[in-house]
Amino acid sequence: MLGCGLIIAWAGCDLSYVVRVVVHGDSHTDDYTWKRTAWLAPADVPVAWRESQSCEAVVAAFAAEPDAPPLSRYLAQGGALAFVVVRDGAIACEWYGNGGARARPAAAFSISKTVTSLLLARAIAEGKLGSLHHPITAYVPALAARDRRFSAITLADLVDMRSGIAFVDTLSFPWVTCDPPEVYYATDLARTAVERTRIEGPPGRFVYNDYAPNLIGLALESGYGVRSTATPMQALWSELGAETAAAWTVDGRGFAWHESGLVATARDLARIGQLMLDDGKVGHRQVAPEAFLARSTDPAGRARATMFAGVELGYRNGWWIPGDDELLAMGAHGQVMLVSRASRTVIVRLGRDGHEGSRGLGFDGRGETNISVARRFQRAAARLRCGTAPC
Repeated sequence: MLGCGLIIAWAGCDLSYVVRVVVHGDSHTDDYTWKRTAWLAPADVPVAWRESQSCEAVVAAFAAEPDAPPLSRYLAQGGALAFVVVRDGAIACEWYGNGGARARPAAAFSISKTVTSLLLARAIAEGKLGSLHHPITAYVPALAARDRRFSAITLADLVDMRSGIAFVDTLSFPWVTCDPPEVYYATDLARTAVERTRIEGPPGRFVYNDYAPNLIGLALESGYGVRSTATPMQALWSELGAETAAAWTVDGRGFAWHESGLVATARDLARIGQLMLDDGKVGHRQVAPEAFLARSTDPAGRARATMFAGVELGYRNGWWIPGDDELLAMGAHGQVMLVSRASRTVIVRLGRDGHEGSRGLGFDGRGETNISVARRFQRAAARLRCGTAPC
């Protein structure tokens, strides 16, 4: 009993938080079913995707992988829920299984960070926030009251994960005091983002963390004057022409998990990727600001930020940068969106938990991680562009 008491004390006497950590443990793709959600309506006038008859080409592009099983078996055995390929603005191929369906939203996890970055860019373009060069303390002054070094952190530092804020992604006893559950299971996420963050060093070094998007969320709250991300997100969803309702998970006070809370269909998520190929426009409407596109594709983002499984990746504006002509968004449990500008292709895969590193997929016996899935998508996109000719 003494040990339990100490754990609760370490967690700031928040018993409900401790219970959530103990009961739920690691994150799961169905967490949005027990967390509160702010639902987003589809567009009043949804924009239907054009359809193309090129699924055979997609299947062939994936079949060219050494010892690859048929695409449908690869997706089914790997725990995929949804798989959508868009080429030249048209749905070229789609697949659903393991309980997934065309109109069934799924948890996007850290793809939410990319969408939060887009919401930030839209807020700046609308004049709700000043600029990426403004310090976060201009919108969250409580941070400066805690530690004046927060005044050196700009919105750009946060969206590029170079804020100097500490974040340790590994778990150790007593667990409840570790960074990932402190964010993911927070009772009051806004308060956690303000009071639990700590400075590790000056801005500049890349440290991927879950506090940064939620501090951006606080800036958005300040700019729009509303607690829920649903207001600016609903506007984005409507302008995208989304066909299906989506959601953000929110805490008991209505503050969204900006780092992981988006729940959407693969078809509608692909609209975010398509913006990057269509100059940010849906029809004649500028949905993604030109500044967002320019900054996301700026060569500065190609500099190595980190290594995943031996693969160098840059990071800029909420996007991973795997190559000169590609953008990548990834989330836990196999959520992957690749945007290939060279082949004008968007590939979205949403999956179930429990399948990372799964065996028996017919490749090398070691299963797949998000980055190996992304690399497979890169190669398939290149084959779609080049066919049998060398690229």
